[in-house]
Amino acid sequence: MSDPIYPLETWQQNTLDNSIPANTNWLREEAVNRRVLSKTTTAQPGSPSDGDVYIIPAAATGSQWSTFSQNDIAIYRGGTWYAYAPVSGLIVNLAGTLQEYTSGGGWQAPSGLAIPRNSVTALSISTGVVDIDCSLGDYFTLSLTANVTSITFSNLPGSGKGASLAIRIRQDGTGARTVALPSSFKVITGSDTSVQSAANAYTVLMITTFDNGTRWEYSMKAGAA
Repeated sequence: MSDPIYPLETWQQNTLDNSIPANTNWLREEAVNRRVLSKTTTAQPGSPSDGDVYIIPAAATGSQWSTFSQNDIAIYRGGTWYAYAPVSGLIVNLAGTLQEYTSGGGWQAPSGLAIPRNSVTALSISTGVVDIDCSLGDYFTLSLTANVTSITFSNLPGSGKGASLAIRIRQDGTGARTVALPSSFKVITGSDTSVQSAANAYTVLMITTFDNGTRWEYSMKAGAA
């Protein structure tokens, strides 16, 4: 269960101790104004630091996170996680970008606001799937510690807007990891069609779309060691 993040609690008339509303109000404001570390982490962190803030995704796990609702803002303070339900129009700082909670019930990049494009975001592989959150910038790195069987995208810019992304892929010390490209990927003439297989080898993948990801054109080449 989570409490609404707004409105803030008020100091009741004719009471002498306002510590409870003051403390909870401070947590609410801290949760909104601190940098949100992730909105895709599903497992409750084992060793969080005071002030860590996350957006709870679907199917969250952990003794406390599993009791929270999807899209809640969770802040860790004094050994306990506190969760607050967002409201439409609420904007938070997620890993150097902005995210707005919409009336439709989700977090996405605010329309009309510029998104910093100079950050480098490390992608992860979860049971073979790599999700690329386009709201986090346009340059990504991927360490191949397992085969990639699927690539998905979230927070694409929308119909009628273009997107171009770069992904620097590196094999781990084992090598021979494979990456299955989606059927929507169409190769640009002269490009490689598979990642380099040697241990620790680099491959640079450039992709671009103009129709919200229905079709991607890609170019892929070996990178220097």
